Amino acid sequence: MEQLTSLAQAVQEKRQPISGVVANALREAIFRGVLKQGESLRQDAIAKQFGVSQVTVREAFRLLAEEGIVEIVPRRGAVVASLSSTDVEEIVELRIALETMLVAHAIPLLTEDDFVAVDKIVKKLDKARTMDEQLSLNVDFHARLYLRADRPRTLATLEKLRLAFEPYLRLLWTRSDYKLRSQDDHRDIVSLCREHNVKGAQDVLAKHIANTGTEITHLLSGD
Repeated sequence: MEQLTSLAQAVQEKRQPISGVVANALREAIFRGVLKQGESLRQDAIAKQFGVSQVTVREAFRLLAEEGIVEIVPRRGAVVASLSSTDVEEIVELRIALETMLVAHAIPLLTEDDFVAVDKIVKKLDKARTMDEQLSLNVDFHARLYLRADRPRTLATLEKLRLAFEPYLRLLWTRSDYKLRSQDDHRDIVSLCREHNVKGAQDVLAKHIANTGTEITHLLSGD
C-alpha cells in the first residue's frame, strides 16, 4: 500500500475538502492498478492510512460511487467497480448519443484558433510516451472540440462515463495499434469539422467510440 500512501501525500498538497483529497487518491490508485477491480475497500484501514475519520472516507466512497468507479455493495461495503459487457454497451450507447450531439452543436461555432489548438494536441499525442500524458491529451482533444457546444451539463455527464472507462483505456493506450487507429480517427474528425460536415464527423466519432467499446469488451473477456 506504499503506492497509495504516496498518492495520498501528493493530492493532500492541493487545497480542497478532505473527502475530495481521499477520493482523488483512491481514484488514482484504481486507475493505476494499485487497487484492483473487485477489490474491497476497507473503510477503517483507509481512514487510518489517511489520518481522517471514517465519515470522511464514506463521503469519498460516495463521490467515487457517483462516478461509477466504486460500488457500494450490501454486506461488503465499498468495492472497486468492475464493468460487464452490458455496462460497456450502455456506456458506449450513451457516449455516442452525447458526443455526436455535442460535435453537431460545436461545429458551426469552431474557430481557426480552435483548429490550431486541436491540431497541436494531435501532434503532441503522436509524440506522447507516458500513459498519463496520452490519456490527458486524449481528454483535451475531445474537450476542445466540444467546448463551443456550450453544454456544461452534458459535458459533466460525459466525464462520469469517461471515468468508468479509464482503467481500461490505460491498457488500450499501451498498444501501438490502438493508438494509431485512434489518431487516424482524430485527424478524420478534425478534417470533417473543418469542412463543416456534421454528418461525416458524427459518423466517424460514433465509429471511434464504438471501436473503443469493442476493444474494452475484448479485454473483459480475456480475448
